[in-house]
Amino acid sequence: MTHLEGTTMQTDRYGQTVSTADPDAAAAYFEAVDQYLALDGSAADGFARAVELDPGLAVAHLGLGLSLASAGRDTEARDAFTAAVRLRREGADRLDPREAHQIDLVTAPPAHLAAFAEHLDRHPGDLLVLGFAAGLLSTRRIAAGTGREGVLDLAARSSAVFPDDWALAGICSLELEEAWQFAAAETAAELSLRDRPDNRAACHGYVHVLHETGRIAQAESFLEGWFDTRHPRSPLQTHLRWHHALVALERDFAELGLHRYHAAIDPQVSSQRTTLVDSAAVLWRLRIDGHGDLPWSPVAELARTQVHGPRSGLFDVHAALALAVADHATLHTLRAAWRAETTRPNRDVIVAVLDGVAAHGEGRFDAAAQHIGGVLAAVSLVGGSRLQQDIVVDTLCDALARSGDPGRAADILEDRKRRRRSQRDERWIAELRRQAAAAQR
Repeated sequence: MTHLEGTTMQTDRYGQTVSTADPDAAAAYFEAVDQYLALDGSAADGFARAVELDPGLAVAHLGLGLSLASAGRDTEARDAFTAAVRLRREGADRLDPREAHQIDLVTAPPAHLAAFAEHLDRHPGDLLVLGFAAGLLSTRRIAAGTGREGVLDLAARSSAVFPDDWALAGICSLELEEAWQFAAAETAAELSLRDRPDNRAACHGYVHVLHETGRIAQAESFLEGWFDTRHPRSPLQTHLRWHHALVALERDFAELGLHRYHAAIDPQVSSQRTTLVDSAAVLWRLRIDGHGDLPWSPVAELARTQVHGPRSGLFDVHAALALAVADHATLHTLRAAWRAETTRPNRDVIVAVLDGVAAHGEGRFDAAAQHIGGVLAAVSLVGGSRLQQDIVVDTLCDALARSGDPGRAADILEDRKRRRRSQRDERWIAELRRQAAAAQR
């Protein structure tokens, strides 16, 4: 029996009760959950409002922690998570079992999916847990022993009960795209955007589909319209701007891509969690395409902070790109940190990629090609999306071309072309074939 028994409990749109008798606190919490699922930066304000109205609402503290963490405000996020755990411990008589387990899953996430699956079997409308699991697995799926299909399996439990929910469709859109189900991903994104036009999760999935299916002009048009009409506060804002810059590079508009970089991706103007990955990826592509005098210093400064942070294959590979240009000594430290890892299943792949990037930065292109070429088949273990992993493939191809094997580089890009029609790759392949033909004369 809870101390709220006898009061009118508040219920969300999935039929789940929330342990507050204050209708205003509940309304603020429900709106904040939707904002969080739409990757709207206003979610933190909404959860903070719910906490202000009902300081004992543990799940509001949890939501606040999640939204602050997604914005890179880690110290504040830890404080919010600590408050949620304390309230979960001290107020067990108040909490619904769903809420208690939600707090457990988020603050002490299990290494495998079974606990998430059991929770969603019982509570298919708990999309906060599903969204958290999807985000967790986007960077930690190797440790969880699963791929994108693991998230889709989790989502199937919710889809069976809420087949047309905009938030669920938004979560699934990118997962479907990464599972090669492009038509289904596009349908999910369009459904979500129809019912929630400001859903950044669906926008992200949709843009990935357009990239992967070679519809670059459509991606340009969609993103231009998006940035013209959508509120910019979002933990995904810098990453969407990265997609915008990639569109320019696909069209061979390097100056436009660099302009978009300076306007929204450069660490001097962006402080989102994805800034390091996004900024390094744009500049490294420009470097490979033959452009010099690039603004690496702010990216390298940001990369140095990553060296002493938690290990992440995706983030560390991108930190290495900046350090290979601007700070070889710190890159050596980063490589040593990964060699010292003993439990990460992707350790050998990351070490090989870091060694390859370091060799590339030192002009040892034969060694770079050897290091990265040896793990090409396992590039997915870097983490992130295929578009993000492509930077490793690009580095290998550039190293091969510079070390006298443009034909093999062209073959690798031709193989990627079977997956994705890329204007940039077509130009690059043509140049590599010319180099290979000239070498045979």
